[in-house]
Amino acid sequence: MNLTRRIPRMSVTVFCALAWFQAAHVSAQCPPLSKQAMAQALIWSGKPAVGNTYKVPNWLVQDGDSLSLAGAHRLRLGRINTTEMATKGRPAQAYAEQGKAQLKQQLQLHPAVYVQLLPEVKDHYGRWLVKLYDGLGSSLEASLVAQGLAFVISMDEQGAEPCLWLQEALARRQGLGIWQASISHVRQATTLTPKQGGFMRIGGVVTDISQSRHHWYIGIGEQVAVKIAKDVLASSDTGINSAKKLEPWIGQNITARGWLAWRKLSKKQHKKGFKAGVMSIYSMHMLEQAPGLGGN
Repeated sequence: MNLTRRIPRMSVTVFCALAWFQAAHVSAQCPPLSKQAMAQALIWSGKPAVGNTYKVPNWLVQDGDSLSLAGAHRLRLGRINTTEMATKGRPAQAYAEQGKAQLKQQLQLHPAVYVQLLPEVKDHYGRWLVKLYDGLGSSLEASLVAQGLAFVISMDEQGAEPCLWLQEALARRQGLGIWQASISHVRQATTLTPKQGGFMRIGGVVTDISQSRHHWYIGIGEQVAVKIAKDVLASSDTGINSAKKLEPWIGQNITARGWLAWRKLSKKQHKKGFKAGVMSIYSMHMLEQAPGLGGN
């Protein structure tokens, strides 16, 4: 083939790829906090309310996704999860130090930052769940995700904004930060033991389905189940609202992200087929792959 004919074709291919990347990058940008919201922001108090924007003049960075304020108040960035810092003899996870350093560096550039409460308000540690913005109104969560220093999460049915998931997808394609480390890999549920808990991505073949009054328990092997509210699944694109509709999932692969917690089971619970390891997810976004949903 004539080389002079190949060059234009290659140029068009490269141009299209660059154009796609730039378009994807622009569409993934999370909108900043409005100037009006910043101008009308209230000073953080002991009784913040959902719907208001608050200005925070003093803080201490604990890790990549949490801050401490005066008065023993603690904030947790509610739409992302950074890896764990060293604690109780355990070494820091991959990119934990970088996540903390990056958040600290970006916050230090401004005399004050802004926060908005999420609908869930607090987590089980008593930390206020918030969206965090720097002094110019830019999303700090989006910045960490875009650099591959945080996973996107959803702690309630509302879920994280689409722009955050798009930022994560771009970081994954580029292999940034956590996405080049084993901590981001999907772990097979059948290989996990009670010593392996905390935030992770898990996957496997659905072996069984059980239920309580308000939740489905999607079994992945003998020890692990993904727990999801019935109303969340029913209102999703799957429209699953009965055990019969969920049965086709058996034998199919699923992937989920969240916190895997282990519990001690009684002999009676063992006999009934209860799973010791349970990953609770609150939004369909946390179910990365399932029949009828596709995959990321």
